[in-house]
Amino acid sequence: MNKAFIFLTTLAVSLALPASIIAQSPSPSISSITPSEGQTIYGNKIPILIAYENFTLADFAVSTVAKPGEGHIHLWMDETSPIAENAVKLREETFTYSDVTYGDHTLVAELVNNDHTSLVPPQKVTVKFKNAPVVSPSPTVKSGIDKNTALVIFVVVALVIVAAWWYTKEEDGEEINEETKGPKKTKLKARKTARKPKRTSRRSK
Repeated sequence: MNKAFIFLTTLAVSLALPASIIAQSPSPSISSITPSEGQTIYGNKIPILIAYENFTLADFAVSTVAKPGEGHIHLWMDETSPIAENAVKLREETFTYSDVTYGDHTLVAELVNNDHTSLVPPQKVTVKFKNAPVVSPSPTVKSGIDKNTALVIFVVVALVIVAAWWYTKEEDGEEINEETKGPKKTKLKARKTARKPKRTSRRSK
């Protein structure tokens, strides 16, 4: 009886061993590298980078039968009812959304079987992020002076030049007037002097 008991015990252990190994094999997992939780992406293009483990990506158009550890990725952004029909189906870990409106967004990525069914248990990741417009440097910061300021400076300088020219012109006019007044007075005196007749003495005759 001891030999029979040992034989049955050994047989039971050998049969149970593969099941225990299968139970301990790591299960697939998925995570999002870009975007990350709470990240701000600048621009309206959103690059997607998915990380996964213990899973093989396959072409779902060719491999249509579900196989353990094989499938593809379903991707949704801002989808209120994510299902297989409205998912972006990826055969690789990268994708880019274009013309995305600026604001808050929610990204959902899931590993699925070749037939688009969820894994058991489901392997899904949800990330909330936002995007914003690219801010370009202000022209004032680059040049140190903007167009409006340059125009004001130009006008002020022009006014100063005109005022200086006008002031110089008035001084020149005053000098010319002073020079022309002198000779006129002299001529008048000369004329008055010339009109006086010379008095002769009768007694001398």
